[in-house]
Amino acid sequence: MQRDDFMQKAIDLAKKNVLSNNGGPFAAIIVKDHTILASGCNVVTTANDPTAHAEITCIRNACQELQTFDLSGCDLYATCEPCPMCLGAS
Repeated sequence: MQRDDFMQKAIDLAKKNVLSNNGGPFAAIIVKDHTILASGCNVVTTANDPTAHAEITCIRNACQELQTFDLSGCDLYATCEPCPMCLGAS
C-alpha cells in the first residue's frame, strides 16, 4: 500500500465515525512495515474522556497490539492537524 492508500483508510474511518454518531470526523491509523497495525477514532463525547482523540485512541491500540509503549518505526496517519496533546504523544 502507498501513503495515499493509508490516508484514504483514515478518511474512510473518520466518515464512518461521524455516521455512527460515535464522535467527530477524526480518525488515525498507525502503520508499521507497510501494514496497518492499529486505528482509532475520536470518541471524546461517547467515552466521556477528553483525552480520547483519534490519535491517542490509535496510539493506545497500537501499544496494546505490540505490548510496548515504544512505537519506533511506526507511522501515524491522521485526518486533521494534531493538537498539542496528540503531537506530544506521537
